[in-house]
Amino acid sequence: MGRRLIKPIYAQWNVSKFALFLLIFSVFVHNLGYAHPGRTDANGGHYNRQTGEYHKHDKEDSQVDETDTDLVVSQDAIESDTEGSELKLAAWNIRIMSNNSRTDAELQAIARILVDYDFIAIVELRDEMVLKRTQKILSQMGWQYDYQFSPAVGRGVKERYAFLYKKDLVSVVSRGELYPDAADGKDDFIRDPYWATFRAGAFDFSVIAVHVIWGDTVEPRKAEVSALADVYRYVQEVNGVEEDVLLVGDFNRNPGDAESYGQIMAIPSMVRLFDLPQKSHIRDSSLYDNIFFQKDHVKEYLNRSGIDRFDETDFGNDDKAASLAVSDHRPVWAVFNIEIDDDGSTEGESDSGLMPALEPADVNDVNGDGVINILDLVAVANGFGKTEPDINGDGIVNIIDLVVIAAELGN
Repeated sequence: MGRRLIKPIYAQWNVSKFALFLLIFSVFVHNLGYAHPGRTDANGGHYNRQTGEYHKHDKEDSQVDETDTDLVVSQDAIESDTEGSELKLAAWNIRIMSNNSRTDAELQAIARILVDYDFIAIVELRDEMVLKRTQKILSQMGWQYDYQFSPAVGRGVKERYAFLYKKDLVSVVSRGELYPDAADGKDDFIRDPYWATFRAGAFDFSVIAVHVIWGDTVEPRKAEVSALADVYRYVQEVNGVEEDVLLVGDFNRNPGDAESYGQIMAIPSMVRLFDLPQKSHIRDSSLYDNIFFQKDHVKEYLNRSGIDRFDETDFGNDDKAASLAVSDHRPVWAVFNIEIDDDGSTEGESDSGLMPALEPADVNDVNGDGVINILDLVAVANGFGKTEPDINGDGIVNIIDLVVIAAELGN
């Protein structure tokens, strides 16, 4: 296989071209090594997503100023304190996230928000291609994510769910599957909920993602929210002793609707993390997005949660621009301790009967042989000027894709 891939390169490149390639390659590697680790926009600046302050770099000066150095050091200190001990989990309705409707610039704006989270349940997703493009952009930014992806759900316009997660922190215990809505002879959901089980450190947890119907009237929405209690109990029963179950997504009802949420809130020790007057819609009109779990079981919760107001920090509170470029919904998030597991088991097969964590695939392992090596570099080189294998998601195979692969050699 190696000889078949390598042969076309030597047939197409002479010695002088190869020498030029090596020179360009070394320049790119050098530049990437000194690139600023933070996110920057078209103006060369970025928002501190904790304070909302805008910080701009001088494009004429390649040195990092003293203020920026302090920022980087403080961020590194924060990350070193929590690295390996916490999981920041989010749920996000990303407006019409489809390959046909999303430009690379929009996906880059979305990716700059996604990297704040270790695990994201995504709803209103339309296809896998846009997810792959986002994954490659994240890889270009230096973050390796993997995902679980649902079959199409819904009537008319089809949607999908996805669980996107940092693969060095999160692994799959039980692959994603749709709730068997028709198994009891009823059809409670237009878009059947999707769930999977994961492990981060010692923390085993199942996540149920849902996008409740909007419809023409409020009654179908109320009925679907009410039926989610059955979904929650089903997942707990399947999991056996592993009772760390989180219900997340877009519920299309405000939490003050006691009739809709009565069944799910009647489950012992059930909590929801967000209540009015908090708002998850960028127009501050509603709180449809939420995270539910039983506090007696999910003891790993660290009492830290929030709603990411990216529309204000990244778009200056321009709702129209934020909605068109990213979404009309804000991510909701929560932080969990992954150094403890209050139920189940993390050694071998779990007490719940779930199999050990599955190894995620690597987006940069082009030929799928389990390691990133010279064969992957060769495969990318053979695709020069084509659209695949486009590693960094810019739409064309070029020198940058080789640089990304080279940085991962041996992994």
